[in-house]
Amino acid sequence: MSVMKINMKYIIVLLFTIMIGQSCSEDFLDRSPLDAASDETFFTKTSDLKNYSNGLYSIVIRGIGGNRWTQLDKGTDDLVTSSPRGSLMRRSVSGQAPESSASWKNGYRNIRKTNYFLANASKVPVSDKSNHYIGEVLFIRAWAYFNLLKEFGGVPYITDPLETNSEELYRPRDSRDFIAQKILEDLDQAIEFLHWKGKGEASESGRINKETALTFKSRVALYEGTWEKYHGSKGTLFAVEGKDGNNFLQEAIEAGEQLIAYQGNKIYKGRAGWEYNGLWDQLDYRNIAGAFLYKNYSVDHSVMNNWSTYSVGGWDASITKQCIDQYLAKDGKPEEITTVEFDRYSMVSLAENKDPRLAQSVWNPANGTLRSMFPGPYNGHAYNTSMPGLITNQQRWPAITGYRIWKGTLAVPVAGSQGEYDDLIIRYGEALLNYAEAKAILGTITQSDIDKSINVLRERAGMVPMNLTEVNSWNIDYSSRYGYEPTASNIVNEIRRERRVELLMEGFRTDDIKRWALIDAVYNGMKPKGAGLGQFLDYWNNADNLVREGFIWSTPEAVKLTKGVNCDEFEDGFINPFFRLSDFKADGNGYYVNPERDYLNAVPQQEIFIYESKGGVTLEQNPGWF
Repeated sequence: MSVMKINMKYIIVLLFTIMIGQSCSEDFLDRSPLDAASDETFFTKTSDLKNYSNGLYSIVIRGIGGNRWTQLDKGTDDLVTSSPRGSLMRRSVSGQAPESSASWKNGYRNIRKTNYFLANASKVPVSDKSNHYIGEVLFIRAWAYFNLLKEFGGVPYITDPLETNSEELYRPRDSRDFIAQKILEDLDQAIEFLHWKGKGEASESGRINKETALTFKSRVALYEGTWEKYHGSKGTLFAVEGKDGNNFLQEAIEAGEQLIAYQGNKIYKGRAGWEYNGLWDQLDYRNIAGAFLYKNYSVDHSVMNNWSTYSVGGWDASITKQCIDQYLAKDGKPEEITTVEFDRYSMVSLAENKDPRLAQSVWNPANGTLRSMFPGPYNGHAYNTSMPGLITNQQRWPAITGYRIWKGTLAVPVAGSQGEYDDLIIRYGEALLNYAEAKAILGTITQSDIDKSINVLRERAGMVPMNLTEVNSWNIDYSSRYGYEPTASNIVNEIRRERRVELLMEGFRTDDIKRWALIDAVYNGMKPKGAGLGQFLDYWNNADNLVREGFIWSTPEAVKLTKGVNCDEFEDGFINPFFRLSDFKADGNGYYVNPERDYLNAVPQQEIFIYESKGGVTLEQNPGWF
């Protein structure tokens, strides 16, 4: 591994680790006073700011095991694992709030750490470099508050490192609109202070930069703007009274414009056949255009991952037919109106005749055998088969829908848990989609806007460009079942489609469906479907073909598929991955979420009790919880 590979060191002086990291068993606020907070020996030089900031990076830099995509996009209509997600099976949830919440405690613990830094950073002489580190921590505080906003809505807003005798120790929840505004204020200051990627003395590989903050600002602003717009127009219990979200949508546009003015159409394009997928196949994102925030991995620095080991096997996750159906045909038109002919029961036909990003996100049997894609040392997770397994004795981790994940699969010899491929966390593609969606909702989007956002992404993938006039002329119905808004313009819905395809499995789908006020429309009654079962029966029940391909995982007799025994299909011939469960049989109930409760989590009972008993403050509970 090159010595140029820089590992982000999360190091902080032991005194400060103890001082700011220790938690109280009752509540993060109820802790001993910070006796060392007046210590003048730490915040004296710029390197102190850097060291402290390093210790906060774990708040935004995620740790991911072998199940990379499962962790990011679990519990959506795009992806399933071996059993239905509890987050989508909510019939038996009583509505009683949990006693405590790690998200609440950890969120405020993290905020307190950032507040302590920001309260002391002014002791260090001002410079571009010191301002950069202050910008990093402002970004991290915004990140922590945004996580609380998404989970709980409005929360108490605190900007001081409070002690047990502080007057503002206990305060009511601020409105979600207020919290969102404060997040954007932090981000605006961060954007001013941060350096561009690779520019400036403090802009090292893997650190937060101006591009990261601009993208995140567009994310926050789009999230809150659409939440206020759609929950308000639909009259849900989660609407923000008197707000339509337009001010936030405009903020998303402005952040996008600033970023586009700097970045333009510079975006990474992989080698032939990997133009899109290659973005997740990088040892170092330092010089990768459009890769803004990422975690460095390096054997030399003993910071490694193991998803390269499991990416071939899929790790108990596969894509749904509901997702595959939404990919446009290769002529850029939806299935309803395309003239492109394809066989929806054939994975090969779908890959050849739909948006090229499909073949680079989902395994295509036309590639050959999985084993042929992984030359070099034997990899027990790659098989001499061209079709994914549906059951465990066919392959180590079967793709129960038949649509095996290919996006982010690393076609390299695998070294167990010695993975050095970096984890991409924030990228330009998201910012372009945020910008386009906000402009479309406000009705100000033009062909020029599409050309510098959506079509930058499409050109990279080899997809035909989007034409605004053509899209708005289509006479098709957009169903809320698939995350569309039937009353919105075609262009709004097509940008939603583009978002689903481009950001597949990157952790946005749940947030998108919630901010569009569509959880019941999308999930209630949904039964995930897979690929056409017939092609799997033909393949796995042909012993001679398996032998020719060199299948050695098991014997051909042991891997036979029998409908109703180890696999099954719906009446239309598509795989039923949960056929053994009554809720997912033909007459079953499918998924269920409560639209009057499940947009937000409960405020934990412990917090409500502490705030009232110690501060005389009432923390209001979220709708549907008690």
